[in-house]
Amino acid sequence: MKEFHERVLDLWIKWTDSREALNRAMSDEWCTIESDPGVFTQLCEEIGVKGIQFEEIYSLGPEAFEALDVEKIYGLIFLFKWQREADPRPTVDASEHGIFFAQQVIHNACATQAILSALMNADLDLGPVLKEFKDFTLGLDPQMKGLAISNSEAIRKAHNSFRQQTSFEIVHDKEEKGEAFHFVCYICHNQKIYELDGLKAGPVFIGDADGPLWAEKAREEIQRRIEAYSKTASAGNESVELRFNLMAIVANRLHEAEQEILRARFLRHRAHISLVSHEQEVELLDELDDDDAPEDVPSFEDLYAKQVPEIKGIVEDCTKKIAELSAVVEAEKKKREKWMKENSLRRADLVPLALCALRHLARK
Repeated sequence: MKEFHERVLDLWIKWTDSREALNRAMSDEWCTIESDPGVFTQLCEEIGVKGIQFEEIYSLGPEAFEALDVEKIYGLIFLFKWQREADPRPTVDASEHGIFFAQQVIHNACATQAILSALMNADLDLGPVLKEFKDFTLGLDPQMKGLAISNSEAIRKAHNSFRQQTSFEIVHDKEEKGEAFHFVCYICHNQKIYELDGLKAGPVFIGDADGPLWAEKAREEIQRRIEAYSKTASAGNESVELRFNLMAIVANRLHEAEQEILRARFLRHRAHISLVSHEQEVELLDELDDDDAPEDVPSFEDLYAKQVPEIKGIVEDCTKKIAELSAVVEAEKKKREKWMKENSLRRADLVPLALCALRHLARK
């Protein structure tokens, strides 16, 4: 029994040491993170950004953004297989165009840096951490902005929270060269579309935006880049393997649906009271404090001035809309539950479980 306790104590000390080593690594280095909408959404939430989520785009055809509200696309994050090649496209001075642009000065942070570049140039609730960071780096040049990102403890901690924990440290051969992937972002700023790549000297001007449909023009540029890469690989007799990922930063669909449901309920509530004023028998479905109603909901006076059939039509439309949006809320909640489970698995160390399972199998 004494030997058993000593073994347990020894394993506990080793586990504690590994945890301390992991914490030191998380404070000093940046890990690679997976390109996944659940990862990116939770990353932004942990930094403090509100009101957004990431949606994966599965097609680069004209139908790419059909399922999204194009007026609420705040940025595009593009992941591609990086190759060292000359890019003849000129860059612009970020400060002269009022663009937040940071050069990448640290390894493995291009995903977070691309996300930050999109967020910092959008009209969003950045939260206290990023708002303070944006104000602090306002007068810095792109390289110093990149260094500021690398030294931001809050950003690094949120990024490294997605580190895959493991009981063993795998040492890779330094001379071994793997495939390199890189993230860039596309934004619309002052009705102009830019590509922000931390490996370049500045933003690349893509073209003028066509109103709220700027993402469509950015999609065409991404498609052009992929086709050019395919032609280059084919001309060089290389095996063509196109691997890329595209995500859109959009408004938080759960929050938006819940707000729309609330507005529809207030409108239905006022319409019901207007029908009562017209001496109609109705069942009041919504118990609401009218003082909390959104400002854009028509007033009792406006509704009372309408004809009874028209008011009843408003009630029917509201009821139908609430049912449709309730389905959206349910789907979004399930999506977030799935993201949370997947992120928990990404952060978990499953090696002890596997070793325990193998040990039990060996005994049988």
